[in-house]
Amino acid sequence: MTLLLVVLALILLLDLVVFVVLLPSLLIRLLLVPLCPQVVFCGRGGQKRLALTIDDGPSGPGSEALLTLLRQLQVPATFFLIGSHLERDHRFPRRALQQGHDLGNHLWCDERSAALAPSAFQQQLSDTERAIARAAAPAQLRWRWFRPGGGWFHRAMPGWLAARSYRLVLGSIFPWDTLRPPLWFVRLFVRLNAHPGGILVLHDTPALSGRTLESLRHIIPELRRRGYRFVPLAELLDPAR
Repeated sequence: MTLLLVVLALILLLDLVVFVVLLPSLLIRLLLVPLCPQVVFCGRGGQKRLALTIDDGPSGPGSEALLTLLRQLQVPATFFLIGSHLERDHRFPRRALQQGHDLGNHLWCDERSAALAPSAFQQQLSDTERAIARAAAPAQLRWRWFRPGGGWFHRAMPGWLAARSYRLVLGSIFPWDTLRPPLWFVRLFVRLNAHPGGILVLHDTPALSGRTLESLRHIIPELRRRGYRFVPLAELLDPAR
């Protein structure tokens, strides 16, 4: 009997791991959305709309390739940029805005934002604002979106951001791309977790931009065949639409 209980416990544990790895979108929508109403995980689910977000850029040539592909596919994206990464391509913000994309603040350094002291957090937020604004000139930016490094936040962070007119945006479709799984897994994951109002999270770094490019070449047509369309983040989150 004891052995049977152990076996059953292991099976349940394995099922839970598989569920968390393959279908986290359900957990996010059922648990995190009601528990953290001040954080944006997804939009309303009335229509088959999705928003594409891309973190950690600019990466250099990889960012330009992503802009080219998104222009060909006519897909808008929100790029959450890291201030110190602008040295790789300081012209990227202007080009992204010219093509109809939006920009978000991902702080100055690629690190866990939740571990920063309040003063350091505010300093990185301001430094990144100024750097992106200079790079985007003469375009005028309206700062709305913030994504914490590593996806970690704490209770005080949404309040800090709201005081500066930001919304803390995470996502509901994150295909573990920073762990570099096989590209077939990324496509399968997105296929399983796509849902009306979903926010897809991918990455633009020197190591990951090529994988993101290849993933999007397949993901976007597949989702469109299923009736989904990609819209700007602001449109996805607009309750009037």
